[in-house]
Formats: sequence, structure tokens, C-alpha cells
Amino acid sequence: MIPFAIILVILLAVLTYFLLIMMDIRTLITQLKFINQHTTNQQLKVKTRNAAVVALTQQINQLIAKQQATHQQSVQTQQQLDLAIHNISHDLRTPLTVASGYSQLLLSNENLPEAEHQQVSKLNQNLQTLSKHLNLLLLYNRLLENRITITPKQLNLSKLLTQTCLNYYDALQQKQIMTTLKIEPDIMWQLDEEATTRILQNILGNILDHGYQKATIELKHVDQGVQLTATNQLMTPIKNFDRLLDRFYTEDLSHRDQNAGLGLYIIVELSRMQGGQVSLNTNDLQFQIQVTFKIANQPKKNGA
Repeated sequence: MIPFAIILVILLAVLTYFLLIMMDIRTLITQLKFINQHTTNQQLKVKTRNAAVVALTQQINQLIAKQQATHQQSVQTQQQLDLAIHNISHDLRTPLTVASGYSQLLLSNENLPEAEHQQVSKLNQNLQTLSKHLNLLLLYNRLLENRITITPKQLNLSKLLTQTCLNYYDALQQKQIMTTLKIEPDIMWQLDEEATTRILQNILGNILDHGYQKATIELKHVDQGVQLTATNQLMTPIKNFDRLLDRFYTEDLSHRDQNAGLGLYIIVELSRMQGGQVSLNTNDLQFQIQVTFKIANQPKKNGA
């Protein structure tokens, strides 16, 4: 029989072996947590001589290296795309302005034959659509480059919303979208006027692009804040609701106009910069966007 002392030594050796392995694994887990929580090129390091642990560490490091390379390539691709958007947007602005000027000049010509007038009118509409998309791209580029400064001031949100709705009245009438306004008077809030105007314009623009027959715009006080809700009917149901906030994603819900797929993204970003929250809801042939500003989330007056 094997002496008890020898058995005890063997058991202690095995236990020590497993304890050392557990310590190595805990070290690896700690390092992995740090790598997962931070943007870093760090790889795993172990001091053990255990062949199995060393082999495991090497394999994990290979996976980390591949993931880091993929991430770096993705960042570079996104930077190249953003630069291309910046360059294309600015390159298009001047010729688009010139073309719009010529189309307006032709439309003002009373001697222009009716058939040609209709063609120029259609051209002018397309140029206006292109101009709207270009402005969205330029604003998107400013957001990417952090070139938008938020300067909150006491703003009459009710008046600003009413004026924005009036600016879109003719276009909504032309699209035969009956719009109901439920705006509480004289709602004051600390907001940046330019950024808030952009939010309202994009909300109205979204109704104009995708709305069908009826829309409702409501502004009211809620608990410790204000809430803007825009609801509109749709001609067709939304197919991919979860992708609506993706940049450049678009669905042709009205069968009328294509759009750049940036409007909702810009609404969310400009609202977030002012401490606001945006929620989207859809139910069959109805779409709703809700923007809420709460006192606790208001930005400081020197916010950026």
C-alpha cells in the first residue's frame, strides 16, 4: 500500500497545480475585462510556465489582434466615408445654387411655352429636393466634426413650433396632409434656437416625406418638462422599425419622394445635445415621434 504521506503529498501537489491554474485564469479574466471596457491595443500577459495556460493565452491574443485589426479598418473606412461626404457636399453646393438660380429665372419668364414651363417646374422641384438632402448632409457633417455649439437661452417653444408649422403649411396642403395642431401657448424652455429649429424642421419634413392624409402635432407640459409629439398616418406599414435611426437608412413609405435617411438621426442627436430624449412608435399605418426635455437634463448655458 502507498503510504498515506505520499498520497497526501500527491493531493497537495494536484491541488496546488489547480490553484495556480485558477490564479492564472483570474489574471486573464481581469485583463480581458479591461480590454473589453477600454479602447486599447493591449494583449494578455501571463507569468506562468504552464503550457496549457500559455497556449490558451496565445490563442486568445490572436483573436484580440484580429478584432483590433478589424476595428481599426472599420474606423479608417468610416473616416474615409465621412471625408468623402464632406467633400462631395461642399463640391455640390455651388453648382446646385447656380442651377437653382437658372431654374427660378426660367420660371419667371412669362414667354416660356407651357410644356417647357412644366419641365422647368419639375426640374426646380428636383433641385429643391436635392438641396434639402445636401443641407442634411452638411448638418450631418457638422455633427460628426463636433462643430455645433449649443447655446441655451429662454425660448418660446410654442411660438417657434407654430411658426415652423406655418412655414410648412403650403407644402402640407399640396401633399393633402391635414395637420392638426395642439400647442399649449407660451411654453418657455432653455434651448438653443438654431438646433431646436432644425429639430422642428426635420420633424415637419418627416411628415411631409412620409405622412399620408392626417397628422397631429402636440406640444404640452409634462412632469418636470415639456413634450413634443408628432403623429402621422402612413400609406404603407414600416418594414424595419428598428433601423429607422440608422444613418442613411430610408423607407419609401409615401411612394412619393426618396430622402437621405438622416432626418431622424439628426433629430435624435440635436435633442441629445440639449438634454432631450427621443422615442419612436409605430402601429400598423401610424408613426409617432416624441421629443421630451426634462429640467434635470437641461444643458448648461455654456454647453458645447
